[in-house]
Amino acid sequence: MTNSIPLDGTVFWLDEAMAVDDQPACPALVGSTSADVCIVGGGYLGLWTAIEILEQAPDTRVALIEAQACGFGASGRNGGHATGWHDELDVLIKHFGVDEGLRLAAQSSWAIDRVIDVCGQYGIDARIRRHGMVKAAVTPMQVGKWRAAVDACNAHGRGELYVEVDGDELRRRSGSPMPLAGTVQTDGATLQPAILARGLRRVALQLGAQIYESTPMAGLDRGSPCRVRTQAGSVTAGQVVLAIGAWMGRVRELRRAFVPIGSSMIVTEQLGRRLTDRPFAEGQGFGDHRMSVHHMQVTTDGRLAFGRGGGPLGRAGQVGPAVMYDPRSMRSIVRDFRRWFPDLADAKIEYAWSGPVDRAPSHLPVLGKLNDAGTVHYATGISGNGVAPCAYLGRVLGRTVLGMRDADTQSPLTRGPGEYLLPEPLRSIGGAAVRAAVEGIEDAQERGLAVNLNPVLKRLISTTTPRALEPRLWGGSRSHGSGDLASSGNRE
Repeated sequence: MTNSIPLDGTVFWLDEAMAVDDQPACPALVGSTSADVCIVGGGYLGLWTAIEILEQAPDTRVALIEAQACGFGASGRNGGHATGWHDELDVLIKHFGVDEGLRLAAQSSWAIDRVIDVCGQYGIDARIRRHGMVKAAVTPMQVGKWRAAVDACNAHGRGELYVEVDGDELRRRSGSPMPLAGTVQTDGATLQPAILARGLRRVALQLGAQIYESTPMAGLDRGSPCRVRTQAGSVTAGQVVLAIGAWMGRVRELRRAFVPIGSSMIVTEQLGRRLTDRPFAEGQGFGDHRMSVHHMQVTTDGRLAFGRGGGPLGRAGQVGPAVMYDPRSMRSIVRDFRRWFPDLADAKIEYAWSGPVDRAPSHLPVLGKLNDAGTVHYATGISGNGVAPCAYLGRVLGRTVLGMRDADTQSPLTRGPGEYLLPEPLRSIGGAAVRAAVEGIEDAQERGLAVNLNPVLKRLISTTTPRALEPRLWGGSRSHGSGDLASSGNRE
């Protein structure tokens, strides 16, 4: 069998989803139209926001514009792991306090239920299998990285949601020699991400959303009302929601709130019982505790979908070509796959692609408003964990737009960025150096070298501008003023 890597960037999930999707394309916007709410971005976040608005207030006029086709961005390219935030409960509590941290973690579990319930209600066959999500330590330096989160879960009555598992059991489940020990998020699930995205598109249309595809945003006039300008028209709306993921760097004020990072995947040929006899092939998600995390699942037709984050960074907050497909990263991921599964090293790689992750320094999403009038809303910094949490973030955005006041819309999570990355060129130069160091050191650790610089690297990865040098953080509110759209386009 050949081990060459496909170079065309074709996405397995989208190939499979579009083969069974009989929905016609939505027309591009030509001319001017109006709506109560204009949503920019047709991925998970934008679609969940539209669904929330229309379920709560069915008479609301919702227009959604998407640069390509709904689900063709990160929502159709990810690893298909639906997980919550209990593995970061200690971080949530540190940022938001005990009560709010516990509430947000509970809402992240609610989001997994929401995905499953909506798929059942509307007949979306997203191939959901809820058997938990494993994260394994694959070097001695990674063992115990989960201790603070496990302790927080146990201390607050959530211990059953984040459970330690020994290495023998994880090696048995995966058939891989790599795991030494690890954890399971017991409420996690795997699914087919592109089928979910296309299904949410159908639901939004069914509920009354007007969707315009092949319609990138060319500009945004903020105010009351707002005007979203496109290449051949415009949408005038009382409220605007920006749900454009890693392309949010085109909004000047948010450019340093996150960094676009490439995340890549490969999918093997169908491997039959060589793969499907392993217990995790029933639908359990698998990953590791690297900083450039690996993630994998067995597809329902018996392929291994294997990915890794921590790819090339987008300079100045922009999504460049290397973020969308990087041959060097692909070769490295194939080597990782063979290290994880040496008995499958001869498997043919049939698909290889990349996509952008909008990673925030805290690894938690950021929501807020962009203008003083409070008419432009956004969420960003999804940090590679959006399959389920976007259902919750869409709930927050939708209810905020409708003027609803509850624990979600008033959460500290909605107050904008709490920290900003370094300005250019420090961010790009430093980020590239740290990324190369992380990859090299973690690869060396997996080869057995006892090089433990992980705490130092973690601090470097999370380096932000000192608060004293960031005037936007001096006041009580972190909402933004009257900045502008840095350049045109949207893609999700």
